[in-house]
Amino acid sequence: MNKKIEKIAGTIVALASAKGAAGLAVIRVSGAQAKEIYTKLTKQTPRHMGASYSGLYGANNTEIDKGVSLFFEGPQSYTGEDVCEFSVHGSPVIVELLLERIKTLDARQAQPGEFTKRAYLNNKMDLAQAEAVADLIESTSIRTALAAKRSLSGEFSKRVNEISSKITKTRTLVEAMLDFSDQDLDETKHPGTLVATAKETKKSFTTLINQTRTAIRVRDGMVLTIMGQPNVGKSSLFNKICGNDRAIVSSKAGTTRDIVSESISIDGFPVRVLDTAGLRESKDDIEQEGVKRAVEAGEFADIILEVVDARDCKNKQEQDNSILVLNKCDLLKKTPKIESKKTHLVSAKTGKGIDGLLDHIAAYFIEAESSETSITARKRHMRSIQKAHSAFSLAERGIKENKALDLVAEDLLQAQNSLAEVTGEFSTEDMLEAIFKSFCIGK
Repeated sequence: MNKKIEKIAGTIVALASAKGAAGLAVIRVSGAQAKEIYTKLTKQTPRHMGASYSGLYGANNTEIDKGVSLFFEGPQSYTGEDVCEFSVHGSPVIVELLLERIKTLDARQAQPGEFTKRAYLNNKMDLAQAEAVADLIESTSIRTALAAKRSLSGEFSKRVNEISSKITKTRTLVEAMLDFSDQDLDETKHPGTLVATAKETKKSFTTLINQTRTAIRVRDGMVLTIMGQPNVGKSSLFNKICGNDRAIVSSKAGTTRDIVSESISIDGFPVRVLDTAGLRESKDDIEQEGVKRAVEAGEFADIILEVVDARDCKNKQEQDNSILVLNKCDLLKKTPKIESKKTHLVSAKTGKGIDGLLDHIAAYFIEAESSETSITARKRHMRSIQKAHSAFSLAERGIKENKALDLVAEDLLQAQNSLAEVTGEFSTEDMLEAIFKSFCIGK
């Protein structure tokens, strides 16, 4: 048995399908007693990957239900242990009777995510892949689901491991220079090789950070805040983007007093759109609070749509996360020349220019890479990768400045350990508990 699994030894059971009445329900069992439970419940001998239709019996040989039973012999199973699954009628009463029967056969209720946790601890998948299981289940769009599936297949882990391998190469050169500095070896005579290797790895880090930032957006979505002066058409633009009359539209300034929020999908990616109060000085206490909340919403936004009246547009300085929207272009007598890619001429009334604006927003999800290669990632992954990048940057600086190689080697080790947190090769029990408790029971 894998030593890591000893902490959660025992046979577990849970409903793997959704709760409530349904056509079918699936009950999953994993652990050392799974084979015996299968035999006592079905009165049949299990076969690896063999499905069988039979009765499912209680302690007094009374048939509880009929259903399809499936057995997987470890390690050729999802968890790496013996696993059996019972597909039965989706009556909550039937499900409860079968769960209680299985618990009398030396099984206990599974904790949230415990099946996947066992798969990770039994080396059936790494930690990033395990988290992708939850991402796939929680997906709210096709593109997010496909991206999560790529992470589940190991695409994200592969990108992390490629950089880890490059750090290993750099460490090998450093160790060679430390251990054989007094010998006439090619590895120790050419420090330029070490500098070049470090430079290549640093470039790969930059690529990974950008890919991870995009992957987090794909998983979590983005917050899009619409801001601007009163009466520039913010609420009309909000309604047009969301596809319904969610916000009140009026020619009277100051109609929007609070944050109006709507979750939508733009080109298959999740976006939360916020409509805010018009930014202006006011003596009205309620409007002042609305302006305050609008400013706060802008501070926490991933993207700000800065809306202005196209007729009154003046030169504005672009911000990193802002898109300038020149609204009411249908009222212009002459169409102005737009030079910036971050400026869009639109009409929230007629819909002109809206598609181009939405395409621009969607580009924040895919950026330099195709949506066909997008993946999902989490903020904890970014923290570990950035920590690894910082440690590697110290090592690279030490290499360039000819600092003590033992210190360089220590920084490189720290970089590798931080990367290993992503895939779970280097992890703590507290971290694992925090990750898996967010999973649904039965997965």
